[in-house]
Amino acid sequence: MRARSYVWVKWGVTIRLGVAALAIAVLVSLGPATSGQAEIVIRADSVEPSVLHTVTGRRVEFTKRVNAPVHVEFGVDPRQHQVYQMPATGPIWAIFHRPGTHPYTVHIYGEKAMTALPGLVEVVEDPEHPWGLGTCGAVVLGDCIEP
Repeated sequence: MRARSYVWVKWGVTIRLGVAALAIAVLVSLGPATSGQAEIVIRADSVEPSVLHTVTGRRVEFTKRVNAPVHVEFGVDPRQHQVYQMPATGPIWAIFHRPGTHPYTVHIYGEKAMTALPGLVEVVEDPEHPWGLGTCGAVVLGDCIEP
């Protein structure tokens, strides 16, 4: 009888450890910090988070949660970041080359009016992606077009 109860205890511990390991693996795979990406969610009346903190060289995804065409507009110097967006309805992402504050505006085009939502991306320098004056003047299908 004792051997039988030992087997049940052993299986119970094994199952619990397996479930814990699976839960940790799922949480790690879901976290944007571990995947090398960060996310800004575009809603009809806000962007979340309103201030995103990231590092140079990290990809920032803009996820639409609104059923309307959108456009993300950044500052005047396109060499400070690389922005990719399919016109109106496609995916949008950015990679920041310069540390500092990067303000942006999300334009949502409704049937009757346009909504403009402000946001900020705070970027600190990653030693693996040091700041250097970028030469990317435009991005087409995710590729940098140099001047």
